[in-house]
Amino acid sequence: MSSLLSSGLLLGSTGSASSAASAAPADPIQVELSNLGQLMSILGTFQSSLQQIYSPANQYGGGTATSSNPAVASVSTSAGAQNASYQLSVSQLAQAQSAATSFTLSDTGSTSVGTGSLTITTGSYAYTSSTSASSFTANDTPVTVSISNGTLSGIASAINGAGAGVVANVVQNSSGAYQLQISAASTGASNNFRITVSDNDGNNTDQSGLSRLAFDQTQAVGSGQNLTQTQAAQNASYTVNGASGSSAGNSGIQLGSGVSANLLATGSSTIAVNIDFGLLNSNAQSLASAFNTAQGSINSLLGNQVAPRNDPIAAMLPQMLNQQAQNSYSNGSSLLTLLSQIGLSYQSPAQYGLGGTLSLNVGSLQAAYNGDSSGTANLLYTAAQSLNALANSYTSQGGGSLVNESRALQAQQRNRQLVIHTPQTPNTFPFNLQNLLNYPSGNSLLSAQQISGLAMYALVYSIGAPYALNALLVGQGLGLSSTGFSAVA
Repeated sequence: MSSLLSSGLLLGSTGSASSAASAAPADPIQVELSNLGQLMSILGTFQSSLQQIYSPANQYGGGTATSSNPAVASVSTSAGAQNASYQLSVSQLAQAQSAATSFTLSDTGSTSVGTGSLTITTGSYAYTSSTSASSFTANDTPVTVSISNGTLSGIASAINGAGAGVVANVVQNSSGAYQLQISAASTGASNNFRITVSDNDGNNTDQSGLSRLAFDQTQAVGSGQNLTQTQAAQNASYTVNGASGSSAGNSGIQLGSGVSANLLATGSSTIAVNIDFGLLNSNAQSLASAFNTAQGSINSLLGNQVAPRNDPIAAMLPQMLNQQAQNSYSNGSSLLTLLSQIGLSYQSPAQYGLGGTLSLNVGSLQAAYNGDSSGTANLLYTAAQSLNALANSYTSQGGGSLVNESRALQAQQRNRQLVIHTPQTPNTFPFNLQNLLNYPSGNSLLSAQQISGLAMYALVYSIGAPYALNALLVGQGLGLSSTGFSAVA
């Protein structure tokens, strides 16, 4: 019985603190938290790779476009471009309003037209005919240009330096004489201009002096409308796959999502947009590599540290990834719905419960691309997004299962630490009888009730072993002589 008491099996001995600490195994909660942290790190790296695969730059920026008639239109792609074909027909290009002097000069830098100032306003006319308008509506604030050097070159230089929304050029006609031509800086039917003159000769609208540059199409020709219109402002007119379109400019004409054209001439052209196979192949390889790296790391962790029977959440992760890689995906009107159809084949693991792998057959990918390049690309991007969503269900801070599991374990660990470090209440019953026997000086703290309970404990135990009552218990525990005492049934 003394051996039983000494071992602490009766009431639960604390044992030696130093020996217990040295032999204590690693904290299982801390081990599990470390494993979960590693799993979340693996998934985080996996998600970063997936997000690169279906990023807009890769998903929509890898297209190339060609024009069957580059003289009619050039074409470019940007984010959002998809495989497509566009029939473009241009009936009219956008153009800027232009007007020229009705007089000519034999030189550009010595003969003066006149002096004074020009007030130039850009806006739009309400036309009643091709050269006559009932009103003018300004788009911008009028700009006044002082003309002190009245030669053709001097006037052109002053206008161009004023930033008035028009461009002036001195042109030479077929006979060798020179004229001043003024054009709106912007194309489009609503981008016209008006020029009023303050002529130093005192008459601002006649055909003498600087007033010869007046140009207001609400005025009479030769009396305020003294320049001759050489080109009317107009919008570009075109059709895309039969649908009519109009634009104030010839550049950046949107044919479809992420596809634009620059109109160069009237005529027709077929615009073809195709996804770049090189980028598609690179993305497919990246998906296989990211999947295999993640599954290999998870397999290693599960095989070496994480016991599936203890953590079913972690144990299900590789199987969920396996399933996702073999899923059928919605892919619009395309018949391509499985990764295996575009060359990404799944291989099962050697042991059930672990993660499988993906391998890429470039020939199969090329064949799928040749038959349905848009469907091939969309399937790849959809699969990458779906795998990312699955990983996110484990790692997201808002409700990821691994995150929630870690938080629960951390709470459990904090509760354990509180119990371990809570001071013992004094005057409590000894942990076992041996503790009472070894430290009699502390027994003075026991109450009469506790001593009575101890005596009752010894009595009950002696009934259970009536043939050998330990003298040590009777002598020291109950205050009797420890020698010469025995009890026999």
